[in-house]
Amino acid sequence: MKKTLIISLIAASAMATTSCSDFLDRLPMTEPNNETYLSTENQVRSYINGLYMAIPTFNQYGLGVRAEEKNSDNILAEQYDERLNGEFTNFSGASDWSTGYQNLRDVNYFFHYYTVSEDEENDNLRSLRGEAHFLRAYWHFYLLKRFGNIPLMDAFWDENATIEGLQIPQKPRNEVAKFILQDLTTAKGLLHGRSEYKGLRINKEAAMILAMNVALYEGSWEKYHANDAFAAQTNESEYFFNQVITWGDELFQAGITLNTKDTDPFGATTPADAFAHMFNQKDYSNVPEAVFWKKYSMAEGVYNSVVPSLAGGIVDTDGAAGLSKSLVDNYLNADGTFINPTDAKYKDFNVMFENRDPRLTETVMSTGHKFRSATITRPMCVKEFIQDATTDEEKQSNAEILSPYLNGDGNGRNLTGFHTALGVDTTYTRDSFWDTGLVIFRYSEALLAYAEAAEELKKCDDTVLEKTLKLLRERAGVTYVKPNDMGKDPHFSDFGYELTPNMQEIRRERRSELALQGFRLDDLMRWKGEKLIVNQRGRGAYLGHDGVLYKSFNTSDTETANALGRLLTDVNGWLDPLQGRLPNGYQFHADRDYLMPISPDELALNKQLKQNPNW
Repeated sequence: MKKTLIISLIAASAMATTSCSDFLDRLPMTEPNNETYLSTENQVRSYINGLYMAIPTFNQYGLGVRAEEKNSDNILAEQYDERLNGEFTNFSGASDWSTGYQNLRDVNYFFHYYTVSEDEENDNLRSLRGEAHFLRAYWHFYLLKRFGNIPLMDAFWDENATIEGLQIPQKPRNEVAKFILQDLTTAKGLLHGRSEYKGLRINKEAAMILAMNVALYEGSWEKYHANDAFAAQTNESEYFFNQVITWGDELFQAGITLNTKDTDPFGATTPADAFAHMFNQKDYSNVPEAVFWKKYSMAEGVYNSVVPSLAGGIVDTDGAAGLSKSLVDNYLNADGTFINPTDAKYKDFNVMFENRDPRLTETVMSTGHKFRSATITRPMCVKEFIQDATTDEEKQSNAEILSPYLNGDGNGRNLTGFHTALGVDTTYTRDSFWDTGLVIFRYSEALLAYAEAAEELKKCDDTVLEKTLKLLRERAGVTYVKPNDMGKDPHFSDFGYELTPNMQEIRRERRSELALQGFRLDDLMRWKGEKLIVNQRGRGAYLGHDGVLYKSFNTSDTETANALGRLLTDVNGWLDPLQGRLPNGYQFHADRDYLMPISPDELALNKQLKQNPNW
């Protein structure tokens, strides 16, 4: 029974999106024969399983979330994010709007036709109903982050899809957030705990983490956008920060823990392994930190191409890309001290990774990490190529070199020297597809949210830091130093406003712990992070002719020398791959692009809607 359930959940793909008017006319994904369709446990489970299909996961092709952060300062890509460059049009939000409301309609269809009375419900049916409340919260949050004030879809809107039935005004964003939290409160009271299905189904703890993320997002949005065009009607930031603490205090009693070297079921020998194993293993059933995850299975024909693509050097399947120097510079030294990214020693590609936070080498490819496994199993190796090698020893040294794919082609070409290591299964050899699982909600998200909300409330004392920041750093193998003892890092990202030492380190930790997991754009938007976007375009590794990265290539080969000669660097020799495409950096419109536009088609359909600022 459970095996059938698991496979039905993992056979998922993204649902096609259409305009609001189109999808309201269509039949739901599972058409009932009559109004008693959702009246048995099997029928209910079948329908809810279908709703899982829309949750973003790894598809058979592509990199999914691992490439998503080209919409931020973590990935530089030739196919850059149009929103960051102010290139959206009034129709650019159409797909996101219809995706959100299409999925909300499918969830509300369940509530409309669910016919089991409370007296007849068993624990499994109650938990399935809780999953529906979770999913309604999930998709409202999806829309809130993109559009701000939105119509609440709290029921099955006008099932005949008449124009009159769609005249529904937007609710203020803080009311939307409160509705989401109420749905999650209901879900929490109905759902099984993680242990019931080992994290393979939506569960009570996942609802708590989502609630913390929602409350943190809304609280920080209302604080940092309090004086601009995107301000909430009423600033309730303190209320939402307190909600994070309330939910967190309850979650801390649920028995969920981080995966550490001592508890890791996959045989971790270092703290770095314990972190890496959250992204490159097949089965997270016995890993409590993986609160909600998706299983893939080669045997059952449900797999993805993420590991082969990453191991082959691809950072973005849409085209050439690379991780940013800004991301690399974010990581501390392993002893918990700051780095100075302007220090000349970091011109050496290998020195850049030495004695750093181990999450850096588990996130970004460096010498020694398995690389290009699609054809051969070898580690990346950056060292000087001996141009006139004559001895066997010199020839062997040259044969060991496997540099970043700066002279590659297509989407395998790297723009920055920094390939993605996060999620590469080092047991993988030659197959085109693989079945590494995907963790969708992770306990570390809750620890980071709790610490940030506590600091916003001026309640982030040593006790809070010890059960959040300290746990995360020590799990990764970083010596924990109290932020106030460290003081402020003069080289930390400049948001254009003052950060306390605690907040600086919480934001640093968030970027390090959650890199390439789909959080960075949301964080920049809620923190009003325009200073990190406007007129910026990012850099890569040092490629000066005196550096080991340049010297690792056989420049006596004309084709290689020409390929390196075409690479763009700044005046100091650091790779600057987007200078031709973005000569003035990203042209993000800070008075407009924090929210997406509501499509003119939707405005014409629903006369109650008001367009977002400056669209």
